[in-house]
Amino acid sequence: MTIYTRIKNGECSFTLTEDFDSAEKAANSSNEGINAEVKIENVKLDFTIVKKEHDGTSSKSTSAKVQGSSGEETQKVSGD
Repeated sequence: MTIYTRIKNGECSFTLTEDFDSAEKAANSSNEGINAEVKIENVKLDFTIVKKEHDGTSSKSTSAKVQGSSGEETQKVSGD
């Protein structure tokens, strides 16, 4: 069976909001809070790679370069 894997690479801005029961716990960046919420904004897709996998072995990969943000129409570049 042939499986194709798509890997998207890009950048974004995010805000991570966590709740703590004390200011001391919140000030320590190694502590994990409760009710964690992540908001992702300004997503910019740089490029996409598609890999063809056959019987557990990887073969050729094809990349599709895109320009602009993910909300815009993308331009594909074919390659082997």
